Amino acid sequence: MKNITLSVVLATLLVGCVQVPQESLSQQSKLAISSVRDIPVSYAQGSEFSLAPKYVKETSLKPAQTQAIYKLYADAIVADLEQHGFISKPLAGEVKFHVGFGVALTDDLPDETINEKFGVSPGLPESDGLEKGSFLIYIEDALTGKRVWRGAVQGFAHLDISKEERKQRAENIVASVLKQFYATN
Repeated sequence: MKNITLSVVLATLLVGCVQVPQESLSQQSKLAISSVRDIPVSYAQGSEFSLAPKYVKETSLKPAQTQAIYKLYADAIVADLEQHGFISKPLAGEVKFHVGFGVALTDDLPDETINEKFGVSPGLPESDGLEKGSFLIYIEDALTGKRVWRGAVQGFAHLDISKEERKQRAENIVASVLKQFYATN
């Protein structure tokens, strides 16, 4: 009986925390992804959600740059969740869950702070000459205020790509991490 219980506990731990490094052609395009399910709450298709962006207090980016990046990620989150049957509500009123998210460069939000405050970090190693960035996202139950799921993605910032490439990259990052939410929902 103890072996069965231990097996169930180990299986639960393995399912709860997943790290999926993405294979790529170059160090610059690598992504590291982690997520964890905090409580066993699921949401049916048709459930309504609202966005709750979180900003780093001090950032090395200009306010206009920060707003542009957050808009890219907000649009990607809404599009991906809607594609999976959820409904976006601009006001946080009568929704089933909130989607909190943040985007930051390592200089503004180091791995130690992510681990301490968020509890999930993919652990992408630093690379000479490349600036690492993080995308953090979580699902919070609107009724209880408890976090249901958290995900984090780390990759290297691409400052020299077009607006369309930036949009596509944000969509790929969001889809990659939310894929792990859908798998446990």
